[in-house]
Amino acid sequence: MLRTLCCLIVLNTTVLAAQQSPFVGSWHVSYPVGATVENGVNTPIMGTGVLEIAAAGDSLVGELNMDASDQFPPRPMQRLIASGTGPEATFVAHTEAQLNMNGEEQTATVISTWKLAVKGDSLSGTVERVLEGFEMANQPPQPVTGVRRKR
Repeated sequence: MLRTLCCLIVLNTTVLAAQQSPFVGSWHVSYPVGATVENGVNTPIMGTGVLEIAAAGDSLVGELNMDASDQFPPRPMQRLIASGTGPEATFVAHTEAQLNMNGEEQTATVISTWKLAVKGDSLSGTVERVLEGFEMANQPPQPVTGVRRKR
């Protein structure tokens, strides 16, 4: 009985901490949605979107939907996962990208690492993308900013 009570207290504390994470909520974010590489120079292409973050046990789950744009084709929702509940977190997403390398279309797996911090209703940090098998196309960390959306 005492062991069960202790386990319930620990589980409830973990769930409560995740629910109280400053990340939980809806954010309007500005972030690099892609890049061009010409003559070895990597230039980020910035876009905006909505990042919805929810608590899931002791983790955070984000769903990023890019805003519609005339410059870019529609993109599928990105799912970001992070552990921890403090004001700083590292989210990771795995997606696929279509690359045009010297006129040849190729598909690559992209691993995006989002290092974010919350201060009040502001979100800031970086996203670093690695294209598996395409080292020359990897992006160094690029800035991410956001503000909490009011409902």
